Amino acid sequence: MRGPRYFILLMFLALGPSKAGAKDVAVTPEQVRQLNIRLEPVKEVKTETVATLPGTVVPPLNTRVVAAAPFAGTVVQVHVLPGQRVSKGAPLITVSSRELLEAQSQLAQSEAELQTADAVARRRRALADKNYQNPTLADEAEAQVAKIRAVIEQHKRTAALNGIVTRDDGQYSVPAPTDGIAAETRVMPGDKIDAMTAAVTIDTSDELWIEVQVPKNIVSLIKRGDILEVENGPQGRVVSIGGSLDRMTRSAVMFATIPADSGLLPGQMVNVNILHTTETGGLVVPSSAIVTVENTSAVFVRSESGFNLVPVALRGRSPDLATISGPIGAKAQVAASGIPQLERLLQGE
Repeated sequence: MRGPRYFILLMFLALGPSKAGAKDVAVTPEQVRQLNIRLEPVKEVKTETVATLPGTVVPPLNTRVVAAAPFAGTVVQVHVLPGQRVSKGAPLITVSSRELLEAQSQLAQSEAELQTADAVARRRRALADKNYQNPTLADEAEAQVAKIRAVIEQHKRTAALNGIVTRDDGQYSVPAPTDGIAAETRVMPGDKIDAMTAAVTIDTSDELWIEVQVPKNIVSLIKRGDILEVENGPQGRVVSIGGSLDRMTRSAVMFATIPADSGLLPGQMVNVNILHTTETGGLVVPSSAIVTVENTSAVFVRSESGFNLVPVALRGRSPDLATISGPIGAKAQVAASGIPQLERLLQGE
């Protein structure tokens, strides 16, 4: 059985190319009121919606710094809370670590070995200079001194990883690597932590980004610099779009900047409209005004006698607005509601 949209398509075809695909529907002003048909003006537009996608507010990847604990141990004290501003070098957490004690012990042992090796090397060099001993033995002793010194330097670098401040009792404090705001504290007093565990995350900027997973069929339509508009929120700009698809999600990652004073928070889920500059002749109408007939988009345009069903090219669409092009005047009005009633009138019901 043929559906109503099939007969509408036949009416399109019956018009012929000279009519540009339009079809008249006679509707009186009284019928417009009775059918609750809401009229909306057609507007010229400079941007068009490429897609509407979900996104997540995130901090900029290059402005977030992590302070890590270089030695395993037990957290003794946490000095900062999320949201507090910290200065570079200020203590973030204090850890009691047996690993640090062992490193300090190895350093002390190596320093004692260095004293002995250095004394032996000097004695052998003096004997070699007086031809009482083979010079090779003096060279070997001096090489041993150089080896121990290298080990000591390694122990010192290990004990000073991430700029930690150590104490003789095996405790150390992890300092803030930079000025900023503590975004996240991942440990609590009494927690056991492994070596190089991320303890505190610091945001060095108030700037925010939005991360969006972009489907394959839209990736090629988005360019760096395109406008991103948060629904009921601020506008931003696309800063990057991935050139490859994730194996799991089959989508590319896109990042866009938004103002720091947007009122949004990291981790918040939002819907965004991605816009770019439209071509000449772009028009915007309510999304509800679009009629689809056998894969052909059209709108009901107000005329003197009622409405004309005019085929259009749909360039982009969001839940609220659609960007179109077609034989429609920039000052025309379209039906934004009552579409099913107009379709029935078009069929002569």
